[in-house]
Amino acid sequence: MSFYDCLFLSKDSAWCDFHARHFTIQRRVSHSTASLIICCLFVLLSLIDHSVHAQVTPKPEHPASRLNGWKLGEFNDEVLKLESTKPGDGRLVLHAHDPLRVENVTGGTARLWPGWDGTVGYSHYVLELSAQQAGEMTVRLQRIIPPEKPQPTSDEQLVTFHKRLRGRSSRAPDDRHGFGKWQSRYRTKLAWALMGGGPPQRVPLDARVIETKDYPKFTLRRVEYRSQKDRKHVLLLSLPKDVKNAPLLLALHGHEAPWGQADERAYTMGHPDDFIAYFGERGWAVLQPATLDHSLQHKDWTLQGEWTWDAMVALDYAATTADVDMERVGVCGLSTGAHLAMNVLALDERVKAGVVGCILSTWHHYERRFRIPPHCDCGIYGQLSGVLEQCDWAALAAPKPVMFQHGRQDAAFCPGADEKRLDLKWNTGILPQAEYDAMFAEVERAWQLLEKPSAVKTHFHDGPHQVDNEAAWKWLNAALE
Repeated sequence: MSFYDCLFLSKDSAWCDFHARHFTIQRRVSHSTASLIICCLFVLLSLIDHSVHAQVTPKPEHPASRLNGWKLGEFNDEVLKLESTKPGDGRLVLHAHDPLRVENVTGGTARLWPGWDGTVGYSHYVLELSAQQAGEMTVRLQRIIPPEKPQPTSDEQLVTFHKRLRGRSSRAPDDRHGFGKWQSRYRTKLAWALMGGGPPQRVPLDARVIETKDYPKFTLRRVEYRSQKDRKHVLLLSLPKDVKNAPLLLALHGHEAPWGQADERAYTMGHPDDFIAYFGERGWAVLQPATLDHSLQHKDWTLQGEWTWDAMVALDYAATTADVDMERVGVCGLSTGAHLAMNVLALDERVKAGVVGCILSTWHHYERRFRIPPHCDCGIYGQLSGVLEQCDWAALAAPKPVMFQHGRQDAAFCPGADEKRLDLKWNTGILPQAEYDAMFAEVERAWQLLEKPSAVKTHFHDGPHQVDNEAAWKWLNAALE
């Protein structure tokens, strides 16, 4: 086997993609020449990749930087030098491809806070500076580099996790009456945490259809609507042909689709969110609001709160549409869209059942095995982990029928996934099956307390970070019949 063929069989998907698109040169030159060219390019690409991912870039021009009274000096090897011309505070935005922390500071104080909650930007930090007097400040940053191999979870760490899970402050009581009071209280806490003190007052929709397209089995509307007095968005709604009183699917995408848009391509099979097309082609009305706009609009809100409220108001528009059965409303979300599905299941009684795709895990998993950045959690770990554990977040939907899906090829979230599928730049280890099982037993406890144990389940499929369309369709059909 030639060196060229060895490279072609590389497990590095990015390299294989580069190979497939750029190395038709094999047909024009000898194998030995091609191998030499490829070897040189491979080394060059590796160096480029290293330089890109090693880079921490100061962004003094960023709108969130505040350097009045500060001068930015040299920056080498993660050592940043500044000069304060007077006592006071300042801010400097940094862009980084890896998690960062402040190792030490001389000449003042400095601390980092993450800005991917919509306040600064994806993969951005804010470095807060303070000097008691004019002079030079040196900040040494430490980049947290990926490990060389997957990091195992020890038995001792699992014992610590179980202890923390049992002792969590958000755990629901073990009796049905107590659970009902707990659920009501924590639904309010969830809305409060997400939406800056709770849901706002509804405003007139001002809805208008701006485009209509014809598909073989449905008609697709693009609709502009107002979700808050200062916030307009666009939704997509497919209406099946020759079906009266169709059930409605609220479809919520995550980071896998264009941010801040409702994606029309998802109404065609082959898209990462083609559960939308799957339901649309089988007699369902499918409502897709825009999600994942990473610019936070309202102070004290969260990104997830804004997207959740936009989705709930989008349902208001669907309710005005003839031939949509608002007594049969289900939700399906993928990834961050699945977190949004958990929100609407908890907060909107019109949503009767759901499918939560490839997201449910534990905050312990986020703490120990997620690298943020490059992962983007939209700030939700910092915003909700102190309010309630993920199992309790899920339990706010009980007793509605909910299927939690995981794809076995998804090493980031699927419990017990194959370590060989890990990208260590993103995740340092897999979610142990025992950790997931302990968490999900707490989810099941909620449905058992409400005497609906068969209305909740985990469904594993053999695919990647994607919804099992057929399983989702069967589940929601049965739940809403």
